[in-house]
Amino acid sequence: MKKLFFVFLIASAFQGCSESSNPSNTIFNPPVSTKPIFPMPGYNARNTSNPYCINATINPVQSGIADWSYTFQGGYFSDGSEFCVDSKSNVYYISQPLRTGSFYKFSPNGDVIWKIDSLTQDNFCGISLSADESRVYLVAYKINTPDSLYCIDSTGKKIWALQTLTLSKPLIGKDGDLYTFFDGKLSAITKDGIFRWQNTSITGYEGKYQMAIDIEDNLYVVGSNYVLSKVDRTGMVKWTYNAGDYVHGIVIDGFGNIYINRSDSKLICVSKDGLQKWIKTGADSYSYPVISSDNRILVNSYRCIIGYDTSGALVWKSDSLTHSPEFLLLDDNDNVYYLSDGNSGNIVIGAFTSAGKYWWQYVSDMSGTLPPPVLLPVGKLLFAPKRAWKIQAVR
Repeated sequence: MKKLFFVFLIASAFQGCSESSNPSNTIFNPPVSTKPIFPMPGYNARNTSNPYCINATINPVQSGIADWSYTFQGGYFSDGSEFCVDSKSNVYYISQPLRTGSFYKFSPNGDVIWKIDSLTQDNFCGISLSADESRVYLVAYKINTPDSLYCIDSTGKKIWALQTLTLSKPLIGKDGDLYTFFDGKLSAITKDGIFRWQNTSITGYEGKYQMAIDIEDNLYVVGSNYVLSKVDRTGMVKWTYNAGDYVHGIVIDGFGNIYINRSDSKLICVSKDGLQKWIKTGADSYSYPVISSDNRILVNSYRCIIGYDTSGALVWKSDSLTHSPEFLLLDDNDNVYYLSDGNSGNIVIGAFTSAGKYWWQYVSDMSGTLPPPVLLPVGKLLFAPKRAWKIQAVR
């Protein structure tokens, strides 16, 4: 009888542990992150278009004084490309003051690591970086040949090229697949240049700012009909929202809300379910919104930068400027950098602290803004004018 009672006690103890004392559903569940995806593809400080790139701390640009510059061979042909920066602060850039053009890789100090002659683009284009930084992807062409989506390795060797009719900057997902508009159609292409799928119902226009990606590789894309679609990684449309006009910039906060800048100077917030939450006026229609680490949505407005929380309440405003800022960038401390056409016509680069206080300003000898600037992890900012004859770094 004593033995039976002892066995009963042991069995009861185990049963209690399995039903009421198991901490797996309470204590050890990881907290749900509400931080935005960093780097935000297409809008991160390094312009990689890839949230899975090798992580590198983006150090502040402390002083706003001239560092290195590089002057290109003379000419005034076309606009040049966006910059793209790897974790070691090497810079990829297409220069095209001459019709022949050249694709460069620069060191953090402005030395030319390599150059591919005769690769060019008629309008400023985007360059995307693979997660391991062994490849870059861009749409470009050589004289008397059509546009192609190029895959080029980090040593400057061409891996493959696919002829295309659309100039679109690819996004890159978890497994290295490229998501882009190819021949006008939303497409998924493997890192080896093989098509996974095309969605012919979503057609796009040329540009770099009409697409974003979340942590599950869902795409948020605005097509030529101005409809914002959520598309899963297989190409299936999950929901749509009629944006109603041209969109410049799509970003996602840490709660799954989507933000777009529309061409009528409106910032629109759409929920993760595709429902409009709020609209704010006064956002610059040609620049994209950016999101801070605590989910403040920052947009450049008339002679200042303003920030909203996810409910649409105004929670942040920079000191006033004498000119209107464009193309915002954030370092890892949420300090804000901008580019502007100054009152004298020369390009102005400036910075605000994360609290919105004026920090520094640099007035260049170049004029005419178009491509956005970029931040290097070593604490430098690099910029160029429209139809760049020179690029300039500040530190």
